[in-house]
Amino acid sequence: MPEYEVQEVRATGRTPEAVTEDLNLLLKERTTAGWRLNTIQPIIYNSSTTGYLLLFFERES
Repeated sequence: MPEYEVQEVRATGRTPEAVTEDLNLLLKERTTAGWRLNTIQPIIYNSSTTGYLLLFFERES
């Protein structure tokens, strides 16, 4: 049965380069640990003032 995990990366108030760096680091860490990226979903909270990218990972157990 697959395992699932969700990681979030804060996007609002940060430079695109910082967000990209965090995404790349997270992807590298997760894929080397046996996780596969399934979906990326942008989420806006607090009336469009705070945004996150949610990364959904899956791993076969």
